[in-house]
Amino acid sequence: QMCIRDSCKRLDEILTVQNPGIRKEDIEEEPLKKTEKIIVFNHRPATYKDFDNFIKTTDELWKQRQDFKVWIPLLDSSIRPYIYVDKFDKIEYYNELRRCRVGYSPKQQYGGWSVATTDGIMKGTPYIMYDAPYYKELNSTGDFFHDNDEAIKLLNFYLDDQTYRNNIARTSLNH
Repeated sequence: QMCIRDSCKRLDEILTVQNPGIRKEDIEEEPLKKTEKIIVFNHRPATYKDFDNFIKTTDELWKQRQDFKVWIPLLDSSIRPYIYVDKFDKIEYYNELRRCRVGYSPKQQYGGWSVATTDGIMKGTPYIMYDAPYYKELNSTGDFFHDNDEAIKLLNFYLDDQTYRNNIARTSLNH
């Protein structure tokens, strides 16, 4: 019993959190100043990434306005007129991320690190994020939503206000 406790104590002293590495050269100095009205969902289009709810949100947004596109690179084929699923190699993927106005980070069924969100932020694309600690760790300076109505308000704001978007993108890059 004592040996197990001592071993656990020793492990607790040794183990540290190891976040995924980000290559400094992959981080942009400045976000693009002029972007297209593209919302990116570069997460897996799966239930554990709240994908159906994201589609419900963008369907509602599409009822309000039809001046945007949604890029979902991991989706096999488009399921809405406003969605495109173009696939790219890593360099072109990063370039396409830079062109996006805003990214969407969904509620997750587990609280893990979001590589998709990190990819976008380091390329100068700000993300609206579900209000959860796992996203606040990535970017505590970002905009957060609790429900679909709040997400739609934020998406409308980002689509309409390029200056605000650029300021948040710069702040996110610095973070």
